[in-house]
Amino acid sequence: MSTINRSLAASTLLQGLPEQKIADLDKRCRWRNFEADQVIINLDDESTDVYFIIWGDVRVTVFSETGKTVIIQDLKTGHHFGEFAAIDNGRRSASIVAMSRTVVAVMPAEMFRELLLEFPELAQTVMRRMVGSLRNLVERVVEFSTLGVRNRIHAELLRLARAGRIVDNTGRISPPPTHAEIAARISTHREAVTRELKALERGDLLERTRGAYVVKDLAELKRMVDDARAGRE
Repeated sequence: MSTINRSLAASTLLQGLPEQKIADLDKRCRWRNFEADQVIINLDDESTDVYFIIWGDVRVTVFSETGKTVIIQDLKTGHHFGEFAAIDNGRRSASIVAMSRTVVAVMPAEMFRELLLEFPELAQTVMRRMVGSLRNLVERVVEFSTLGVRNRIHAELLRLARAGRIVDNTGRISPPPTHAEIAARISTHREAVTRELKALERGDLLERTRGAYVVKDLAELKRMVDDARAGRE
């Protein structure tokens, strides 16, 4: 951790800014370290800072009324979070937990808003990403409402595979999520995920390799999800 270059140049959002501007922002941000499993933000917190991940991995989660954890997404080095509250001054919409040793730059909300005004292209990028997040959430809500557990597993695998490396209709999910993590993403239990992944392996659609899940036919997995959404199963 001591060798990490603490600079916002690692941010994918800010990477196009002039070097002098990045250096100025580096001085004005607060820098914090978190250990694995340490909470960075709690759901409903009233803080409004924006966090830039300079090193590490974090997980975005919410909790049901029964205390069940629902995983929204994982974020890695170069990503940022917290912009919703910075923009509308509302409470935090999710909890953020460090998945590994993590270094973040903490930018006050007013400073973030000033940056968006100074560099309109950043504001456009933030808007596009927020719309992407909204589309993803709408898609998942529809899946929860219309798809059975098996097909929600298929849809989540397809989503994870598309976010990774795709070669010749084959998708690689690395590192592979645990069965419990997949269950937490789609609101089911681990045993259901275990059964369905084994069924996909028997059908030669999924392969577990060292350090990854490999979806061997993305087009076929997409067809299965599309058929389920259309009620053709």
